[in-house]
Amino acid sequence: MTSNGTTDRQRAQLDWTAADESAVKYLRALAMDAVQKVGNGHPGTAMALAPAAYLLFQRVMRHDPSDPRWLGRDRFVLSAGHSSLTLYSELFLSGYGLTMEDLQSFRTWGSRTPGHPEFGHTAGVETTTGPLGQGLATAVGMAMSARYERGLFDPQTPDGESPFDHRIWVIASDGDLEEGVTSEASSLAGMQKLNRLCVIWDDNHISIEGDTAVAFTEDVVARYEAYGWATHSVDRLPDGDIDREALYAALTAATTEPDRPTFIRMRTTIAWPAPAAQNTAKAHGSALGAAEVAATKAALGLDPEASFAFDPAVLAEVRTALTSRVAAERAAWQAGFDAWRAGQPDRARLLERLLAGELPAGFDAAFPSYEVGGSVATRKASGEVINAVA
Repeated sequence: MTSNGTTDRQRAQLDWTAADESAVKYLRALAMDAVQKVGNGHPGTAMALAPAAYLLFQRVMRHDPSDPRWLGRDRFVLSAGHSSLTLYSELFLSGYGLTMEDLQSFRTWGSRTPGHPEFGHTAGVETTTGPLGQGLATAVGMAMSARYERGLFDPQTPDGESPFDHRIWVIASDGDLEEGVTSEASSLAGMQKLNRLCVIWDDNHISIEGDTAVAFTEDVVARYEAYGWATHSVDRLPDGDIDREALYAALTAATTEPDRPTFIRMRTTIAWPAPAAQNTAKAHGSALGAAEVAATKAALGLDPEASFAFDPAVLAEVRTALTSRVAAERAAWQAGFDAWRAGQPDRARLLERLLAGELPAGFDAAFPSYEVGGSVATRKASGEVINAVA
């Protein structure tokens, strides 16, 4: 349900195929296999989040795996950085260049799949995350930056029609929302009406120490409503899995929100559908064990003996579907960008300079100068230089 009582299911219909369901099953198995192989990590959250991350990357986010730095892309921030396999598996599935061998090298020295995502190290990672709360706060900064960029380059175009309109999508954990930095950043986002920001809260009620009821009992949705966010709640299916249709409807609703950031409470079951490990603290930060991995694969309808497996036909089908969507969205974006560039030549030149990392010619002409040996307070000299730059 949304915060105003209407049903998100009425807003969007999800075409969920057999290939989609198969892909999610393999993603869950990969999360188990990667942690089991190295002997440490966080399998449970990645298992539970597989459908949510899949929906974002395959259906919702505007991105291009062949060009990770594309100007028109949406940004994804995994604030729950401990669940890095959530992101790595999607980067593999989408075609960002991560291979099955990279997943097999998870959390090993020199690999492209370190324990927490690192910006500049793995293509498709927008920001380094891991310290709880930091990712969500960074995402608020990204949304502020996007608004500034929009105002600098294309201030007159209606919302949603500019090539500089992109979205920031966040997956955050219970631990993220316990941190004070997320409260401060979220309050700012609500006050600033950052409507192109959407946070998905993985509400699984589990931390490494047990049920979150020992430390985290507040009404988080009410808190975000007080911050000025649009809120949605997505409950679990009867079997404990994520309700894909309800989540898709909430994500779709976020894209039409005119003047508020969006907060989605998504109820999940950690380590679903592991027979013994689901909904346990052990599944948060430990390998499940060979027997439990095999039993879970059997429950998913996969080969219990196969490790790091992914049906090539399923992989090809979902990548082809994504490639087709990306091509259409990128062509539409490019047409808008070309029209903007033709109509705004001065701003286009400014964009080119900024993308190249170049300072304007003569930028230092207004800098003050000081005699060697002269006496001037550091704060005064610093202020004069800053004023000159401004």
